[in-house]
Amino acid sequence: MRTLRIIMLAALVTPSLGCKWVEEMKSSAQAKNKSTDKIQEVHADQLVHFLNERAARMRSVEYSDTRMHVSGKGIPMPATLDGNLAAMQQRMFRMVSSGRVASAKLDMGSNDKEFWVYVAAPGDEPMYVYASHDDYASGRARMPGGIPFEPDWVLQALGMTTFPSTYQYSVAINERDRTYTLSWVAPTPTGSVRKEIVFDADGATGTRPQVKKHVIRNGKTNAVIAVAEIKSAQTEQIGIVEGTKLPAAIQYPTHIVLKWEDPRFEMDLNLDKATVNASFSEDPSRRGLFARPDIKGARAIDLARYEFK
Repeated sequence: MRTLRIIMLAALVTPSLGCKWVEEMKSSAQAKNKSTDKIQEVHADQLVHFLNERAARMRSVEYSDTRMHVSGKGIPMPATLDGNLAAMQQRMFRMVSSGRVASAKLDMGSNDKEFWVYVAAPGDEPMYVYASHDDYASGRARMPGGIPFEPDWVLQALGMTTFPSTYQYSVAINERDRTYTLSWVAPTPTGSVRKEIVFDADGATGTRPQVKKHVIRNGKTNAVIAVAEIKSAQTEQIGIVEGTKLPAAIQYPTHIVLKWEDPRFEMDLNLDKATVNASFSEDPSRRGLFARPDIKGARAIDLARYEFK
């Protein structure tokens, strides 16, 4: 069970949206199946601008019905957990889940100062760890097994991350798969990783995701470390693009599969009953949603002051 807790902990804390690249997506009625035309060229700054513009439109998202199916090395039987998930800019995130049969529980979250993960598996002592973003960025706090943890990865998969203009971005076109891949090198406390975002090159509406994958690769070997694949999404119009008559749209995932290669681990997340751009601060009972919780019977371990053996 300790192996299960370590794998879940390490994997859970490691760790999006429609257009033609000249116009906003016009409407579902105008959407076409994948074209056979040659893919038009795009520049990296166009893709970055697209991501940042869409992230600016989605201030928050909450799923009141989530189902998580986990499997992988060290887990004798796949497990299913039900719960809820909420996220809000900037760096505000909370997911709470519990097992359908066994008394397993997960509570993971982040705010502007710190992140935390609580994992409880039947028959073993719960594990509860946390760290400040500053301690992690400086390398003072490290995850078990050297997993390249990045709290913002969850928000990135949800389509809520703003990407800086300071990275050296590049774009690769895949004519066969009809995709664009935006890539860049990002620093980590132990070196660097190469990150990729894979876009559908054709306009996506309805449940078809525009952003198909988020990939993390080893900075030296280029081997895949982790992948977040968006299987389906929901597209919603939220107004009109300023200065035009075109619809302003957002797209949020409804089905994500997260995979890690070493240790091998897979998390299949179905995200239902979404509410977008609600204000959490207006409800007094929910103002503490993104605060690290006090959990009875669990000792919170500061990763900057503890090293896993």
